[in-house]
Amino acid sequence: MSKKILVVAPYTFLPYRSGGQKYIAQFLDALGQQAKVTVVSTAQDAGFVPSPHYRLLPVLPYSIFRYADLTLKATLVDLIERNRYDWIIWEHPYFGWLAKTIKEKTGIKTLLHTHNIEYQRFRSLGKIWWPLLEKYERSAFRIADKIGFITPEDKRFAINEWQKDSADCLEIPYGINLQHCPTDKETSRNKIIEKHSLNSQQTILYFNGSLDYAPNYTALKQLINKLMPKLQTAYPDCYILLISGKGLPKKEKDLHPYQQLNIHYTGYVEDIELYFKGADIFLNPVTKGGGVKTKMIESIAFGTPVVAMETAAQGMDTKSVGRMLRLSPDGDWKAFATEIQALKQQLPLQTPASFYEKYCWENNIKALVNQL
Repeated sequence: MSKKILVVAPYTFLPYRSGGQKYIAQFLDALGQQAKVTVVSTAQDAGFVPSPHYRLLPVLPYSIFRYADLTLKATLVDLIERNRYDWIIWEHPYFGWLAKTIKEKTGIKTLLHTHNIEYQRFRSLGKIWWPLLEKYERSAFRIADKIGFITPEDKRFAINEWQKDSADCLEIPYGINLQHCPTDKETSRNKIIEKHSLNSQQTILYFNGSLDYAPNYTALKQLINKLMPKLQTAYPDCYILLISGKGLPKKEKDLHPYQQLNIHYTGYVEDIELYFKGADIFLNPVTKGGGVKTKMIESIAFGTPVVAMETAAQGMDTKSVGRMLRLSPDGDWKAFATEIQALKQQLPLQTPASFYEKYCWENNIKALVNQL
């Protein structure tokens, strides 16, 4: 008999426009194919239909005050008592106070699904209130029967620093639905070249992210001001940098002033898979913000290798990626440029089968359900 699981996803995740939203959407879809799942969340954006593999109850309000909504207790208790769920999964620790109350009232088994060690992420962003979040997050960890982590680093932290039992700490990596490298990479590259009037002889570097998120915007400025001048000086007219993502400040004027450095801004792209497949190398120099960099996993899944700063690669299973990932020390742009040139000399590369086995949603969810 399939397990019955109630999931609380505290914010809108459809359509997904960030790595965190995509993780939740694909996790729930995969989980719903191996268990009977009900999702309590906000209403999703108009026109976007949730997966047929779970039932969505849009009972959470959009307001930030939903995290202190005392009426949610009665709603969740009623759902649990009527449907007799085996587990409740809380996405993020934000509802820690409510998780404690629900567990005490119903006795339901509780899994906290954390995407990062949140206080560390906000500390890296310079938020002065991170010590309060640390205490709150730590208390939420104590409440949970089991905790799901995206990265092994976060799992080790919980075990070593917060004394969580290792048997209660599960790894739920960011997943992919691909089983092998796509066969239309050359076609995708040609489409990008035609769409943006690029020189087909130049190597296409790609960076993507929400540019209204400070760590991504900082990385963007460093790519423009530190990396591309080095590449243009050492290897004139060999590289193109494509940048996509929403939220670019108006003062940047769509990056037109930087076109002499072969930098092109695409804006927000709906078909990001086309760019992952069509680019030659994906770049990730982000060193703040925490969490596994989901776009690196996607890029490798689509057969495009990655050059990243060491911090950006935290959480990646480097054993499964083969030659598809090259790293440089944080902030060392000379080394970063050298790694790009070295990787270029090895193109084209093939993503190893071990990568798809490691990050396949079906495999990871099967392991999770077996542990619940």
